[in-house]
Amino acid sequence: MYDIKKVGPSWILNWFFGFNQIPTNEDSCIYMKSVLCCAKGDGVLSSEERDWAIGFAASWGVADWVIEELKTYSADEDLAEVIARSPQVSIAQRDILLTAIWVCAADGELHEKEKIKIRQMASLLGVEEEIVEQLEQLQQEESALRHKRINLLYPEKSPY
Repeated sequence: MYDIKKVGPSWILNWFFGFNQIPTNEDSCIYMKSVLCCAKGDGVLSSEERDWAIGFAASWGVADWVIEELKTYSADEDLAEVIARSPQVSIAQRDILLTAIWVCAADGELHEKEKIKIRQMASLLGVEEEIVEQLEQLQQEESALRHKRINLLYPEKSPY
């Protein structure tokens, strides 16, 4: 029997990360707070960056309290301290970096100071510079492919 409230989150987490189970609300909240700290690396957490992070977390089926915390999170905490709150977040090394890149780019620019913050996160997680560069390239390729798909499906405009 399907738990209908878990079908969507299970699908998106498997599609995006290859996960076979849903992370806890606590781990998801810490994960996204870490990502938002990177997005504020340039001194500004834009509404586009916050909205991308909240939308992605919501697609995981997180509890309402997680969304509420993310809505008002200042992202001014020490990145190492945030990451240290969850051993699972430290295990999610490459996927949290890719998510941080997506969130940082959500406002149309991956700012140099955001890249520095992403690299700080990579260093804390033990991920090499070469991998970070590959993740940045992957995000650019996925973004271009997304635009290509949308333009192919709806060359004029989306029906919704």
